[in-house]
Amino acid sequence: MTRKDRERMAREELILEHARRLLLSQGFQGFSLDDLAKAIEYSKGTIYLHFQSKEDLALAVATAALKERADLFERAVRFRGKSRERARAIGFACCHFMVAYPEFFSVEMMMKSQSFWEKASEARRQANSMQAGRTFRAMMEVVHAGFESGDLPRDRMAAEHIAIAMASVTVGSHIMSQVPEMRLLAGIDDSILIVRQNQDLLLDGMQWSPLLAEYDYQATDFRIRDEIFPEATWFPGH
Repeated sequence: MTRKDRERMAREELILEHARRLLLSQGFQGFSLDDLAKAIEYSKGTIYLHFQSKEDLALAVATAALKERADLFERAVRFRGKSRERARAIGFACCHFMVAYPEFFSVEMMMKSQSFWEKASEARRQANSMQAGRTFRAMMEVVHAGFESGDLPRDRMAAEHIAIAMASVTVGSHIMSQVPEMRLLAGIDDSILIVRQNQDLLLDGMQWSPLLAEYDYQATDFRIRDEIFPEATWFPGH
């Protein structure tokens, strides 16, 4: 890259870093490009050289979060084990993302609740879709491994629906476990434990073998941490 290219890239990273912070503190509706320009000590015109609109910038922040998740998923599918153990590695990756990048998870969820998609540029939409595709392909890989090994019955659900169910249970469980009223009503002390328990309930319900009661998945989890995610200091026994 030329010096000009490097400077442009560094400036865009600076914009994204401060935009993420402001989105978290102010929300999308309160997020202002004027405030962002003041924070980065550049003009609004400079921001517009990189992003076409506030929605364009917000989607870029969400895409950065999604890329981190996709990177973790692709590490997870390289775990050597039974198909359900590899599915469990993806579940572990989800939890690691929640713990290691709480601000990314918050931004990602915030953006999904806003109708800004069509106001973002085509290039930003394509970048977001590419990262989403990476996460989905990782889940599909372990689902098809389950089909091919015979661990996962083929007549239960289509592979795409199984992947969506895996994502929905994980994300939904995490969101619900963060609601103070639900934590109190359900007696939730450990939100990660709840997410992992619900993941197991889903996979058992699909008859994805070995079932939870038939296998030492605690040993699997330690292997996942040691072999794939050694930086997961949140995991018990680290």
